[in-house]
Amino acid sequence: MQAELTTDGGFGAFPGLMRPVLLDENDLPPDERAMFERLVAEARAEAAAIPPRTAKPVPDGRTYRIDVHSDDMLRLSAADPSVPPAFAALMDFVKKHGHR
Repeated sequence: MQAELTTDGGFGAFPGLMRPVLLDENDLPPDERAMFERLVAEARAEAAAIPPRTAKPVPDGRTYRIDVHSDDMLRLSAADPSVPPAFAALMDFVKKHGHR
């Protein structure tokens, strides 16, 4: 399984810092691989359970997209100021363990 985190927008967005963050589960030790799989499952369940919010756009807010490639394709999206908790946890994990 692989994940790609893309961030768009925000104040002071620099093109080099906006490149996607990539994470391949094969690069993780077994315990972190299990955590990655759990976080993906939780974010998938959260996206299915929570209807999309139509929050008022935030000036200089960012939008986030996580594409998860495995047997199927999963695309998760969120935007400031309403980033759901499971999405945020997965995004933090990908940022911490992935690379640009």
